Order: sequence, then structure tokens, then C-alpha cells
Amino acid sequence: MQAVNYSHARNNLKAIIDDVCDNNEEVIITTKNDKSVIILSMDEYNRTHAALKREVAQALKEAERGDLMDIDEVFDTVLAKYED
Repeated sequence: MQAVNYSHARNNLKAIIDDVCDNNEEVIITTKNDKSVIILSMDEYNRTHAALKREVAQALKEAERGDLMDIDEVFDTVLAKYED
């Protein structure tokens, strides 16, 4: 992931968009007053959003069944997911 300032992004927007879409590269754009945004491809956004919706739906079904975990189990599960 690269970070660029607003002026660079404004002057190179087409190239940045192409890089993000062609290389699945996320770009952080910063301003001088400490505001930032991230540009990511629509494909990546859709994949992430769809995955999040699936995980929430699954969690709701598990909660409705009473299939709940205590906080330690949740922590271990999340930690294992991000260690891979």
C-alpha cells in the first residue's frame, strides 16, 4: 500500500486509478490537515462488502440458535484468522 499527498493524487489521478484497478493496490491519500482516504478498486470493495455481509448473516444465525462463544473464544478465533 502506498501513500501520496493530495497534490500528487490530484495531478496523477488517472495513473493512481489505473494502478489501483490493475494491480489491486490500495492507495492512501493524505492532506496537510491530517485527513486521509483510501482508494480501492470497486472489485475489492464488492468482495470485502460481500464477505462482511456473509459473516454478519452467519453470526446472526448462530446467535438465533444460541450458539454463542465467550469472549476468550472470540478473541482466539479472531487472532487465529489474522495470524494466517
